[in-house]
Amino acid sequence: MPGTRALLLLLAAALAAGGCAGLQRKPPPTLDEVVKMSQAGTPAEEILRELRETRAVYPLTGSQIGELHEQGVPTEVLDYLQQAYVESVRRQERWRYYDPFWMGPCIGCYHYGPWARPYFYYPY
Repeated sequence: MPGTRALLLLLAAALAAGGCAGLQRKPPPTLDEVVKMSQAGTPAEEILRELRETRAVYPLTGSQIGELHEQGVPTEVLDYLQQAYVESVRRQERWRYYDPFWMGPCIGCYHYGPWARPYFYYPY
């Protein structure tokens, strides 16, 4: 029976290692690749699918968005790129604000400190 136990342990380790290998995502396309896909006639829906699957977020300025539009990137893709960045900033701010270990910049808010008693702070 010791051989069976070792075989089961080896099988469990192989399954665990194989499961971790499937967690890797492919990298998001670069903006140059998005432009090339657009110029090649790839439909906007397919480009959007690629961006969503890879969870691509790009902090673009207004002039960069204008340049991408001049290079032929569809408006739907540009709207998605801008909205994805806005949502990522909102998500980061929510995490920062609602993190229980972060007392945040919320001046004048109720906080429960380690003494478990709420207090209200007036900055003036």
